[in-house]
Amino acid sequence: MTPRERFLAVMRFEPEVRAPKAEFGYWTTTLKRFLREGLPVVEPLPPDLPDNGTVSGAEQVWPGDGVAIERNIRACLGLEPYPAKFPIDVSPRLPEKVLEESEEYKVYIDRYGITMKIYKKGTTPPLDLAFPIAGRADFERYTEHYSAADLARRFPADWDALARGLRARDFPIRLGGFPFGFFGFLRHLIGSNLLYLLMYDDPKLLKDMNEFFLRFIIEYWDRIIPAIRPDCALIWEDMASKTGSLISPAMFEEFLVPYYRRLIDFFRQHRVENILVDSDGYIEELIPLWWQLGVTGIFPIERQAGNDPLRIRRRFPRLQLLGAVDKRVFAAGRGRADIEAELGLIAQLLRTGGFVPHADHHVPDDSSWLNFRYYRERLNRLIDESASR
Repeated sequence: MTPRERFLAVMRFEPEVRAPKAEFGYWTTTLKRFLREGLPVVEPLPPDLPDNGTVSGAEQVWPGDGVAIERNIRACLGLEPYPAKFPIDVSPRLPEKVLEESEEYKVYIDRYGITMKIYKKGTTPPLDLAFPIAGRADFERYTEHYSAADLARRFPADWDALARGLRARDFPIRLGGFPFGFFGFLRHLIGSNLLYLLMYDDPKLLKDMNEFFLRFIIEYWDRIIPAIRPDCALIWEDMASKTGSLISPAMFEEFLVPYYRRLIDFFRQHRVENILVDSDGYIEELIPLWWQLGVTGIFPIERQAGNDPLRIRRRFPRLQLLGAVDKRVFAAGRGRADIEAELGLIAQLLRTGGFVPHADHHVPDDSSWLNFRYYRERLNRLIDESASR
């Protein structure tokens, strides 16, 4: 069974099929630490990887697609490729412009028109300093960068040949993810504070934005899905904090539901079986809202926010779960007893099917190679044992 076949079988809850042995990804500094602590080198890390960047546990969709791929852990621990993110471009394709630069940081305007500050050393995440849309006039100017003619330029020149090769792939591909979602993309372009104000002050603007970008996404993805047959779709939202949803159920109904319905109908027309939502934070109160719309799975089930995957499984026996392993147990100060306790929970989930176990987001750099290796080797054995019962 290929990794692609296994992923699809598990997503269908097929019995007696073991879960994929895969990890979502790692911080660059995590991999550097693991290499210092004894991870065998099969393929050196690219020398230009930024410390605040991430490395994927997936396979590369095509050469030069811009995604950094991890191969050393996969070779050492016998891992399979995680579903690869298809390289889409939902930006207005603006030219990047450097505003200020020093040895410590760079301030620049990115392809979305967002003014950002990135630090060249350490793991400080990029800081958003200014956003491209503050009102209707900005939005209308923004839409001028999207057109049917522009759509063709969002594909590589050798797209037809690449698509033919991808149809014969043996690894899974996901379509979507950061930054597209009906809450997530608005926040990406407007910023959190103004987004919340506009829900009261100019709700029509937000609805018009979601309408515009929904039509763009459908036209864009309508060319991709028949060509490559993606194995799942991922809607990126990040719409929860540690205490719960960032918007009320009424706001969810008003600002998101109409667009979810149409996008999910589009996926169903194209026979995309697996429709996942990506959100950090405590999402248990959001799951029923997504589920009733036709979302089939969730990622990454962040444990430190209080999500209980066993409780979720009891409430939604056919909901696909990806992630759910508390990444805090890999920390250098934790012991094997903590890892075993965590894996006891994961073993229960494995028996229910529809589950791809891995760290609940990128593996952080406070993890030790000793702990991570122990966790992953034990998890691999649990996966094998769960399929043999």
